[in-house]
Amino acid sequence: MSAADVSGRATEIMRPSPSLRSEFPVNPEVQALLDLPAVRDRELTFATSWDPDRCRDIVAELRSTPITGPTPFPVADVEDITVAGTGVRIYRPLTTVRLPIVVFFHGGGWVFGDLDTQDFACRALANAGRALVVSVDYGLAPEHPFPGPVLEAIAVTKEVLAQAEELGGDPTRLIVAGASSGGNLAATVALDAADSGWGPLAGQVLVYPPLDATTASASYLENASGFNLSAREMRFYWQMYHQGQVDLRDPRLSPLFCKDLSGIPPTLIFTAEYDVLRDEGEAYAARLQGAGVPTYLRRYDGQIHGFLGLGHISADTSHGLHEIGLWVRKQVWDANG
Repeated sequence: MSAADVSGRATEIMRPSPSLRSEFPVNPEVQALLDLPAVRDRELTFATSWDPDRCRDIVAELRSTPITGPTPFPVADVEDITVAGTGVRIYRPLTTVRLPIVVFFHGGGWVFGDLDTQDFACRALANAGRALVVSVDYGLAPEHPFPGPVLEAIAVTKEVLAQAEELGGDPTRLIVAGASSGGNLAATVALDAADSGWGPLAGQVLVYPPLDATTASASYLENASGFNLSAREMRFYWQMYHQGQVDLRDPRLSPLFCKDLSGIPPTLIFTAEYDVLRDEGEAYAARLQGAGVPTYLRRYDGQIHGFLGLGHISADTSHGLHEIGLWVRKQVWDANG
Protein backbone atom coordinates (compact mmCIF):
# COMPACT_ATOMS: atom_id res chain seq x y z
CA MET A 1 0.00 0.00 0.00
CA SER A 2 1.40 3.38 -0.91
CA ALA A 3 1.75 6.14 1.65
CA ALA A 4 0.12 8.88 -0.36
CA ASP A 5 0.05 12.35 1.17
CA VAL A 6 -3.23 13.66 2.49
CA SER A 7 -3.94 17.02 0.86
CA GLY A 8 -6.38 19.79 1.60
CA ARG A 9 -5.93 19.73 5.37
CA ALA A 10 -5.83 22.88 7.49
CA THR A 11 -2.35 23.59 8.87
CA GLU A 12 -2.89 26.74 10.94
CA ILE A 13 -5.91 25.76 13.05
CA MET A 14 -4.65 24.64 16.44
CA ARG A 15 -8.04 23.50 17.77
CA PRO A 16 -10.69 22.66 15.15
CA SER A 17 -14.09 24.05 16.04
CA PRO A 18 -17.28 21.97 15.60
CA SER A 19 -18.12 24.01 12.50
CA LEU A 20 -14.89 22.83 10.88
CA ARG A 21 -15.22 19.18 11.82
CA SER A 22 -17.12 18.43 8.59
CA GLU A 23 -13.85 19.11 6.74
CA PHE A 24 -12.20 16.35 8.76
CA PRO A 25 -14.06 13.06 8.16
CA VAL A 26 -13.00 11.29 11.33
CA ASN A 27 -14.47 7.85 11.79
CA PRO A 28 -17.98 8.55 13.20
CA GLU A 29 -17.55 5.90 15.88
CA VAL A 30 -14.55 7.83 17.17
CA GLN A 31 -15.97 11.35 16.87
CA ALA A 32 -18.25 10.79 19.86
CA LEU A 33 -15.18 9.93 21.92
CA LEU A 34 -13.35 13.07 20.79
CA ASP A 35 -16.37 15.13 21.82
CA LEU A 36 -16.38 13.81 25.39
CA PRO A 37 -15.61 16.59 27.90
CA ALA A 38 -12.91 14.44 29.51
CA VAL A 39 -11.08 14.08 26.20
CA ARG A 40 -11.38 17.78 25.34
CA ASP A 41 -10.23 18.72 28.85
CA ARG A 42 -7.20 16.46 28.49
CA GLU A 43 -5.94 18.44 25.50
CA LEU A 44 -6.60 21.74 27.27
CA THR A 45 -4.74 20.53 30.36
CA PHE A 46 -1.75 19.40 28.34
CA ALA A 47 -1.66 22.84 26.75
CA THR A 48 -1.12 24.46 30.16
CA SER A 49 0.60 21.81 32.31
CA TRP A 50 3.91 20.00 31.84
CA ASP A 51 3.82 17.92 35.02
CA PRO A 52 4.33 14.19 34.31
CA ASP A 53 2.44 13.20 37.46
CA ARG A 54 -0.54 15.29 36.38
CA CYS A 55 -0.25 13.67 32.95
CA ARG A 56 -0.49 10.24 34.55
CA ASP A 57 -3.50 11.31 36.63
CA ILE A 58 -5.31 12.57 33.52
CA VAL A 59 -4.70 9.32 31.67
CA ALA A 60 -5.82 7.28 34.68
CA GLU A 61 -9.06 9.28 34.76
CA LEU A 62 -9.64 8.65 31.06
CA ARG A 63 -8.98 4.94 31.49
CA SER A 64 -11.92 4.82 33.90
CA THR A 65 -14.15 5.77 30.95
CA PRO A 66 -15.92 2.62 29.66
CA ILE A 67 -14.14 2.43 26.30
CA THR A 68 -13.12 -1.22 26.35
CA GLY A 69 -15.27 -4.24 25.79
CA PRO A 70 -17.16 -5.59 28.82
CA THR A 71 -15.30 -8.91 28.74
CA PRO A 72 -11.58 -9.38 27.98
CA PHE A 73 -10.68 -11.88 25.32
CA PRO A 74 -10.25 -15.29 26.99
CA VAL A 75 -6.79 -16.83 26.84
CA ALA A 76 -5.47 -20.08 28.25
CA ASP A 77 -3.24 -18.47 30.85
CA VAL A 78 -1.95 -15.11 32.08
CA GLU A 79 1.15 -14.99 34.27
CA ASP A 80 3.14 -12.10 35.76
CA ILE A 81 6.87 -12.84 36.14
CA THR A 82 10.20 -11.01 36.11
CA VAL A 83 12.60 -11.20 33.17
CA ALA A 84 16.03 -9.52 33.30
CA GLY A 85 14.87 -7.57 36.35
CA THR A 86 11.77 -6.20 34.60
CA GLY A 87 8.18 -7.16 35.23
CA VAL A 88 6.44 -8.81 32.29
CA ARG A 89 3.02 -10.36 31.71
CA ILE A 90 2.80 -13.52 29.64
CA TYR A 91 -0.33 -14.38 27.65
CA ARG A 92 -0.69 -17.94 26.40
CA PRO A 93 -3.32 -18.54 23.71
CA LEU A 94 -5.88 -21.30 23.56
CA THR A 95 -3.52 -23.84 22.02
CA THR A 96 -0.97 -26.29 23.39
CA VAL A 97 1.57 -26.41 20.56
CA ARG A 98 5.03 -24.85 20.78
CA LEU A 99 4.42 -21.18 20.27
CA PRO A 100 6.08 -18.29 18.48
CA ILE A 101 6.72 -15.29 20.72
CA VAL A 102 5.66 -11.66 20.48
CA VAL A 103 7.50 -9.31 22.86
CA PHE A 104 5.13 -6.36 23.23
CA PHE A 105 5.86 -2.83 24.47
CA HIS A 106 2.89 -0.71 25.56
CA GLY A 107 2.32 2.90 24.62
CA GLY A 108 2.00 6.00 26.75
CA GLY A 109 4.58 8.48 25.51
CA TRP A 110 7.26 6.77 27.63
CA VAL A 111 5.62 8.67 30.52
CA PHE A 112 2.63 6.52 31.51
CA GLY A 113 1.30 3.05 30.85
CA ASP A 114 1.72 -0.35 32.46
CA LEU A 115 0.84 -4.01 32.01
CA ASP A 116 -2.87 -3.21 32.23
CA THR A 117 -2.81 -0.47 29.59
CA GLN A 118 -3.08 -2.80 26.61
CA ASP A 119 -4.24 -6.00 28.26
CA PHE A 120 -7.18 -6.08 25.84
CA ALA A 121 -4.86 -5.88 22.83
CA CYS A 122 -2.38 -8.44 24.16
CA ARG A 123 -5.12 -10.99 24.76
CA ALA A 124 -6.47 -10.45 21.26
CA LEU A 125 -3.00 -10.71 19.75
CA ALA A 126 -2.23 -13.94 21.61
CA ASN A 127 -5.28 -15.62 20.12
CA ALA A 128 -5.29 -14.03 16.66
CA GLY A 129 -1.56 -14.57 16.20
CA ARG A 130 -1.48 -17.95 17.95
CA ALA A 131 1.51 -16.62 19.85
CA LEU A 132 2.87 -16.36 23.35
CA VAL A 133 2.74 -12.63 24.09
CA VAL A 134 5.22 -11.15 26.57
CA SER A 135 4.11 -7.65 27.59
CA VAL A 136 6.92 -5.57 29.10
CA ASP A 137 6.52 -3.16 32.03
CA TYR A 138 9.51 -0.94 31.20
CA GLY A 139 10.64 2.05 33.28
CA LEU A 140 8.93 5.36 32.53
CA ALA A 141 10.27 8.85 31.92
CA PRO A 142 11.21 11.28 33.30
CA GLU A 143 12.38 9.00 36.12
CA HIS A 144 13.87 6.61 33.53
CA PRO A 145 14.92 8.77 30.55
CA PHE A 146 16.50 7.74 27.27
CA PRO A 147 18.43 5.51 26.75
CA GLY A 148 17.23 3.60 29.83
CA PRO A 149 14.02 2.16 28.33
CA VAL A 150 15.88 1.19 25.14
CA LEU A 151 18.52 -0.75 27.07
CA GLU A 152 15.82 -2.34 29.21
CA ALA A 153 13.79 -3.37 26.16
CA ILE A 154 16.86 -4.93 24.55
CA ALA A 155 17.81 -6.77 27.75
CA VAL A 156 14.31 -8.17 28.23
CA THR A 157 14.05 -9.33 24.62
CA LYS A 158 17.44 -11.05 24.80
CA GLU A 159 16.45 -12.80 28.03
CA VAL A 160 13.11 -13.89 26.58
CA LEU A 161 15.07 -15.47 23.74
CA ALA A 162 17.30 -17.23 26.27
CA GLN A 163 14.31 -18.48 28.29
CA ALA A 164 12.04 -19.13 25.31
CA GLU A 165 11.78 -22.90 25.65
CA GLU A 166 11.23 -22.66 29.41
CA LEU A 167 8.40 -20.20 28.76
CA GLY A 168 6.88 -22.51 26.16
CA GLY A 169 7.99 -20.52 23.14
CA ASP A 170 10.16 -20.97 20.08
CA PRO A 171 13.28 -18.74 20.05
CA THR A 172 13.55 -18.99 16.26
CA ARG A 173 10.15 -17.31 15.86
CA LEU A 174 10.24 -14.11 17.90
CA ILE A 175 8.60 -10.86 16.83
CA VAL A 176 8.90 -7.51 18.59
CA ALA A 177 5.84 -5.29 18.63
CA GLY A 178 4.68 -2.07 20.18
CA ALA A 179 2.07 0.66 20.07
CA SER A 180 2.95 4.35 20.05
CA SER A 181 6.06 4.86 22.24
CA GLY A 182 6.21 1.08 22.53
CA GLY A 183 6.52 0.98 18.75
CA ASN A 184 9.59 3.20 19.08
CA LEU A 185 11.11 0.72 21.53
CA ALA A 186 10.26 -2.25 19.31
CA ALA A 187 11.95 -0.51 16.38
CA THR A 188 15.10 0.19 18.40
CA VAL A 189 15.23 -3.42 19.59
CA ALA A 190 15.05 -4.59 15.97
CA LEU A 191 17.80 -2.15 14.99
CA ASP A 192 20.05 -3.38 17.79
CA ALA A 193 19.40 -7.04 16.95
CA ALA A 194 20.38 -6.38 13.34
CA ASP A 195 23.39 -4.23 14.19
CA SER A 196 24.77 -6.41 17.00
CA GLY A 197 23.81 -9.73 15.48
CA TRP A 198 22.00 -11.24 18.45
CA GLY A 199 18.86 -12.01 16.41
CA PRO A 200 17.63 -12.78 13.94
CA LEU A 201 14.12 -11.66 14.76
CA ALA A 202 11.18 -13.00 12.78
CA GLY A 203 9.54 -9.60 12.39
CA GLN A 204 8.49 -6.31 13.93
CA VAL A 205 5.06 -4.71 14.32
CA LEU A 206 5.02 -0.93 14.77
CA VAL A 207 1.62 0.60 15.53
CA TYR A 208 1.46 4.41 15.04
CA PRO A 209 5.09 4.69 16.23
CA PRO A 210 7.04 7.89 17.03
CA LEU A 211 10.25 7.52 15.02
CA ASP A 212 11.47 11.10 14.56
CA ALA A 213 12.26 13.24 17.62
CA THR A 214 12.66 16.36 15.48
CA THR A 215 8.83 16.49 15.20
CA ALA A 216 9.17 18.23 11.84
CA SER A 217 6.82 16.21 9.62
CA ALA A 218 3.80 17.74 7.90
CA SER A 219 1.34 15.66 9.92
CA TYR A 220 2.37 17.62 13.03
CA LEU A 221 0.76 20.64 11.36
CA GLU A 222 -2.14 18.90 9.64
CA ASN A 223 -3.25 17.08 12.81
CA ALA A 224 -1.93 19.55 15.39
CA SER A 225 -4.91 19.29 17.73
CA GLY A 226 -8.37 17.88 18.16
CA PHE A 227 -7.51 14.27 17.33
CA ASN A 228 -6.64 12.67 20.69
CA LEU A 229 -2.86 13.25 20.52
CA SER A 230 -1.90 16.87 19.91
CA ALA A 231 1.42 18.07 18.55
CA ARG A 232 2.04 19.91 21.80
CA GLU A 233 1.38 16.79 23.86
CA MET A 234 3.65 14.64 21.70
CA ARG A 235 6.47 17.16 22.00
CA PHE A 236 5.99 17.07 25.77
CA TYR A 237 6.47 13.30 25.71
CA TRP A 238 9.61 13.56 23.62
CA GLN A 239 11.02 16.16 26.02
CA MET A 240 10.27 14.00 29.06
CA TYR A 241 11.98 11.08 27.33
CA HIS A 242 15.18 12.58 25.92
CA GLN A 243 15.34 15.61 28.27
CA GLY A 244 17.22 17.66 25.69
CA GLN A 245 20.52 15.93 26.33
CA VAL A 246 20.94 13.96 23.09
CA ASP A 247 21.23 14.24 19.34
CA LEU A 248 17.62 14.12 18.14
CA ARG A 249 18.77 12.12 15.11
CA ASP A 250 20.38 9.36 17.19
CA PRO A 251 18.86 6.18 15.66
CA ARG A 252 18.29 4.72 19.13
CA LEU A 253 15.98 7.68 19.74
CA SER A 254 14.80 8.32 16.18
CA PRO A 255 14.95 5.07 14.17
CA LEU A 256 13.93 6.97 11.04
CA PHE A 257 17.50 8.30 10.84
CA CYS A 258 19.24 4.93 10.93
CA LYS A 259 21.54 4.83 7.89
CA ASP A 260 21.49 1.07 7.28
CA LEU A 261 18.15 -0.76 7.49
CA SER A 262 19.14 -3.75 5.38
CA GLY A 263 19.20 -6.20 8.31
CA ILE A 264 15.75 -5.37 9.66
CA PRO A 265 13.23 -8.25 9.70
CA PRO A 266 9.87 -8.21 7.87
CA THR A 267 7.82 -5.30 9.14
CA LEU A 268 4.19 -4.34 9.63
CA ILE A 269 3.47 -0.65 10.24
CA PHE A 270 0.07 0.79 11.14
CA THR A 271 -0.60 4.51 10.86
CA ALA A 272 -3.74 6.55 11.48
CA GLU A 273 -4.85 9.31 9.11
CA TYR A 274 -5.52 11.87 11.86
CA ASP A 275 -2.34 11.36 13.86
CA VAL A 276 0.65 13.67 14.26
CA LEU A 277 2.86 10.56 13.94
CA ARG A 278 1.40 9.44 10.62
CA ASP A 279 4.10 10.77 8.29
CA GLU A 280 7.12 9.42 10.16
CA GLY A 281 5.63 5.93 10.27
CA GLU A 282 4.98 6.05 6.54
CA ALA A 283 8.43 7.51 5.84
CA TYR A 284 9.99 4.64 7.80
CA ALA A 285 7.99 2.13 5.78
CA ALA A 286 9.29 3.72 2.57
CA ARG A 287 12.88 3.58 3.83
CA LEU A 288 12.51 -0.07 4.83
CA GLN A 289 11.06 -0.93 1.44
CA GLY A 290 13.94 0.91 -0.21
CA ALA A 291 16.37 -1.20 1.82
CA GLY A 292 14.75 -4.39 0.55
CA VAL A 293 12.92 -5.21 3.78
CA PRO A 294 9.54 -6.92 3.23
CA THR A 295 7.25 -4.21 4.57
CA TYR A 296 3.49 -3.86 4.78
CA LEU A 297 2.16 -0.38 5.51
CA ARG A 298 -1.46 -0.04 6.56
CA ARG A 299 -2.97 3.42 7.00
CA TYR A 300 -6.34 3.43 8.76
CA ASP A 301 -8.22 6.28 7.10
CA GLY A 302 -10.50 8.30 9.34
CA GLN A 303 -8.75 7.06 12.47
CA ILE A 304 -6.88 8.74 15.32
CA HIS A 305 -3.83 7.90 17.38
CA GLY A 306 -4.56 5.13 19.85
CA PHE A 307 -7.49 3.59 17.99
CA LEU A 308 -6.39 0.04 18.80
CA GLY A 309 -7.13 0.82 22.44
CA LEU A 310 -10.74 1.90 21.89
CA GLY A 311 -12.33 -1.47 22.63
CA HIS A 312 -15.92 -1.70 21.48
CA ILE A 313 -16.16 1.98 20.45
CA SER A 314 -14.69 1.36 17.01
CA ALA A 315 -14.94 -1.65 14.72
CA ASP A 316 -11.45 -0.73 13.49
CA THR A 317 -10.07 -1.81 16.88
CA SER A 318 -11.01 -5.46 16.54
CA HIS A 319 -10.28 -5.39 12.80
CA GLY A 320 -6.81 -3.96 13.37
CA LEU A 321 -5.95 -6.46 16.09
CA HIS A 322 -7.14 -9.30 13.88
CA GLU A 323 -5.09 -7.95 10.98
CA ILE A 324 -1.96 -7.86 13.14
CA GLY A 325 -2.67 -11.41 14.26
CA LEU A 326 -2.98 -12.61 10.68
CA TRP A 327 0.30 -10.92 9.75
CA VAL A 328 2.04 -12.54 12.74
CA ARG A 329 0.67 -15.93 11.74
CA LYS A 330 1.90 -15.45 8.19
CA GLN A 331 5.41 -14.66 9.42
CA VAL A 332 5.81 -17.36 12.07
CA TRP A 333 3.34 -20.08 11.16
CA ASP A 334 2.93 -20.11 7.38
CA ALA A 335 6.66 -19.68 6.83
CA ASN A 336 7.33 -22.65 9.11
CA GLY A 337 4.63 -24.94 7.83
